[in-house]
Amino acid sequence: MPSEHTPLLAGVPVANPRPRYPHAVLRRFCTLALASVLIWFFLALALSASLFPDGHSHHNPSGRWTWPGCRRRKVDYDQLQRILLDTPDSALARQWSSYYTAGAHLAGKNLSQAEWTRDKWEEFGVKSEIVSYDVYINYPVDHRLALLEQSNKAHDESTTTTWKVSYEASLTEDILDDDPSSSSPDRIPTFHGYSASGNVTGSVVYVNYGTYQDFEDLVHANVTLKGNIAIARYGGIFRGLKVKRAQELGMLGAILYSDPGDDGENTVEKGKKAYPEGPARQPSSVQRGSTQFLSFAPGDPCVVNLPRFLGTHFTDSPAGPPLDIPPSPIHPASRCIRRFPASLPSPSRMRMHCLSSRP
Repeated sequence: MPSEHTPLLAGVPVANPRPRYPHAVLRRFCTLALASVLIWFFLALALSASLFPDGHSHHNPSGRWTWPGCRRRKVDYDQLQRILLDTPDSALARQWSSYYTAGAHLAGKNLSQAEWTRDKWEEFGVKSEIVSYDVYINYPVDHRLALLEQSNKAHDESTTTTWKVSYEASLTEDILDDDPSSSSPDRIPTFHGYSASGNVTGSVVYVNYGTYQDFEDLVHANVTLKGNIAIARYGGIFRGLKVKRAQELGMLGAILYSDPGDDGENTVEKGKKAYPEGPARQPSSVQRGSTQFLSFAPGDPCVVNLPRFLGTHFTDSPAGPPLDIPPSPIHPASRCIRRFPASLPSPSRMRMHCLSSRP
């Protein structure tokens, strides 16, 4: 029955109501995601403004720079450029370089230089300390390189073959009047770090740069390597890998030298003065350095890839790949180089003697 609550106009449904928007769930998700992004953005902006009132970097749009560690000190770009250009003092750099090169600083030697460096860093406001390590390392004791020539002596019914020394390399660098360090009593002998001690005699085979491919070319050419001594130029690869490959092929030793032909235009032959008067290599100079198998066992071979602090257990033999053959560096002015390979007397042999101290 109609009553007072009966509407005057009754609605008559004629179809199902359509949703106001399609994909309502997707639209609601996008709305929430966008709102969250905006909220986080404004929160980050407010936090940055509160923590970095001068800006979040050392550079602001006004072209002024804040000095690191002191936000109130303003430096413009031109001032900063002048500081960077004027602060390094060439005279001071020469003085410090002279100090470092005036004395031997072989690994494990010359503690005073390390202390001097530490004190300098402390003066600059950088906290520094000297940490001691107990490492496996060797030092040179003695070395010799001699060229032997064969001589035959006829007796009544037999001939005796003997070998005599025709030349012995000095294995030292010239003393220069303009370089007091060249005459220092504690100057470093010409030797290779981690070199093996040994006394070997054998024929010499030139192996170019001593790269893997250089040795492969000699093997394919049927050149006898086993039982002979390699002579190689520095360059191309790390020196230790030259000795490693020679050792793998059964060679007795290795002689390394710097080829003046690799010096480009900076040679005495091309008109440049030699050190210390010019950029050319001093003819008697010898490259020193380690011959450890760097690509396979860098650092202390007893604890490969790990620091060796004081008190660490020490083994009698290195854990890394051992160097079994003696290498020796010589200078290119040596007669051993000047007579090789074209005019080396045949038959001839090279005798090497290297002695290093144990740890």
